[in-house]
Formats: sequence, C-alpha cells, structure tokens
Amino acid sequence: MTEKKKTRATSTKKSATRKKKTSAKANDTADGPDRIHAFADSLTTQGVLDEETIQQELETWVTFNLAGETFSLPVTAVQEILRVETITPVPHAPYTVRGIINMRGRVVPVVDFRTRLSLPDKEIDNSSRILITSTRDHLVGLLVDSVEQVVNLDMKTVEPPPRDIMTDQSEYFTGVCRHNDKLVFLLDVDQVLLVPDSLEALNRQKAKAGSKRS
Repeated sequence: MTEKKKTRATSTKKSATRKKKTSAKANDTADGPDRIHAFADSLTTQGVLDEETIQQELETWVTFNLAGETFSLPVTAVQEILRVETITPVPHAPYTVRGIINMRGRVVPVVDFRTRLSLPDKEIDNSSRILITSTRDHLVGLLVDSVEQVVNLDMKTVEPPPRDIMTDQSEYFTGVCRHNDKLVFLLDVDQVLLVPDSLEALNRQKAKAGSKRS
C-alpha cells in the first residue's frame, strides 16, 4: 500500500471512529434532563452542515421579469406583491411615476419600472404585478411584467455587472449571478429610485414626440 493510500485509510478510520463516539455520547445522554443540549452538542460535533454549505453566503431575493430579463431585489426591501388594479395618473408627477394606488387607505406612488430602466412600454396584463418596496422611510410601488419567485442566492457567486451595460446612470446594478441557468441582475432599490435629471428630461422629450403609455 502506498503512503497516500495509508494516509487516506487512516483518515477514514479516524472519521468513522469519531462518528461512533459522538453517536454513543448522544445516546448516553438521551435519557437525561439535559437531553436537548446533548443532542444539539452531538450535531455540532458531527458537523451537520457540509463544507460547501458552510462556505456559501446565502441571501434571499425576490426575482421578477422585465422585457424577458430576470431582475431581483432583496426580500428585505419588498413589503408586499400586489395584483394591478387601478393606477390613478397624477398631473406633474415625475415621468417615471405611472400614478398612485390606494393600498388599504394609504396612497402609494407607483413607478413604471420599464420606464425607469429605459425599456419599451408594455400593456398591463394579468401577469403584471406591483412590488411594494420600502425605501428611505417611504413605500413605493414598482410596476413589473411579472414576479417569478423568492430565491436564495449565494453572494459569493455574484459578479460585477458587465461593463458594456454600465453607464453613469446605472449605478443601481449591484451585481449579476446565475440561478437555475438564468442570468439574474441584482438591484439596489434606493439607487434605482434616484432618477437623473438627464433621464427625466429625455423621457419627457419622448412623451412630447408622441410616445404613449399603454
């Protein structure tokens, strides 16, 4: 037997012996008044979480769709997800604001997320949703094409946004990662609701040129 095989066999034998001792310890104390702590201690000793799980840095995000792309916001920033009913237009509101809704007696502005990200307009349909987000002590609704799911993303796999999509107006992109073979764009809700003067002016020029919202 080679030296490497001897080492591997010895390591495996020690690991098996350790597990047997741990199991025996847990069984010995299982009937005592301290059984819960003993059980918890045995789990810690056995190392229930494998190395891969320990190394992950999981965070929970809400994913949604806009123009065929998947975007996401931290679940801590999303208060509710609503079906779209009546959105009332407000004169002289910022162009990115689609209107307001009445949410259980509370007036909430709704931002058309397609307009905010300079994407083509789209008619509201049965899949459309409003994400009620909390930002700077305000509730703001975000109109999106559809909501996909709540997922756990490993933040260690997040990469910086591609340079070809980054401009001085896209600081709201915090990163990009893959989940279930999909590319997911991570957004900062506070940053994405900051609308540069240049973008607001451009949107109003489009409106004057005859661009209509559905």
